[in-house]
Amino acid sequence: MYAEFEDNVIRLDVKQMKTLDKKAQDDYGIPGLILMENAGLRAFEIAYKMLKKRKSKSVFIFCGPGNNGGDGFVTARHLLNHNVKVWVFLLSAGEDIKGDALINYRILKKLGARIITLPSVAYLRNATKALNKAGLIIDAIFGIGLNKVIEGFIEEVIVEINRADVPVLSLDVPSGLCANTGKVFGCCIAAHTTVTFGAAKKGFYKADGPEKTGKLIVADISLPRDLFNPKKA
Repeated sequence: MYAEFEDNVIRLDVKQMKTLDKKAQDDYGIPGLILMENAGLRAFEIAYKMLKKRKSKSVFIFCGPGNNGGDGFVTARHLLNHNVKVWVFLLSAGEDIKGDALINYRILKKLGARIITLPSVAYLRNATKALNKAGLIIDAIFGIGLNKVIEGFIEEVIVEINRADVPVLSLDVPSGLCANTGKVFGCCIAAHTTVTFGAAKKGFYKADGPEKTGKLIVADISLPRDLFNPKKA
């Protein structure tokens, strides 16, 4: 279902990855919802495996409003279906969530998941004791589309996550890391493990990339293999 990082793994930049994703949907008719489901399922498998080594079995998932957050919602659903205690923290108002991410957000709400819209960093700091008692933190804040410096409220949230003595699993890319250059957009999640979808990103191997990415797992989300052939992509 997923492959451990190897030296000969395919490495793509953001433009190439987005092109593959679009071609999978436009040329092969694979809906984005299926790709998101596969990404979240692969992330769940890895998270569940990581939890087996942890005394605490509770998971805190931090979700942004975009597709990376959508991957987090899918991951949360599968964890809930396996009786894992999950808290989902939204870093934006619910009305900012759109498209495939919104579909998965609504499913999660119907399942009765604990979903908390973070009103302030002060709220998160008050929950620091709970955060440190978690078995795992999942970072689903920003994906490869991030192209600006992180500041303000979300910067402070990332600082608090990094302070916690809990392993962090980042989905696709550690939030705050440029998937092209490996440079940090002001601040960045320091992941214990990163599960990246479809192909490794070039930024994982440059600048701050290796340090922030941690252990890298490349997950198959059913992108057609022909797309990775330059002559056909």
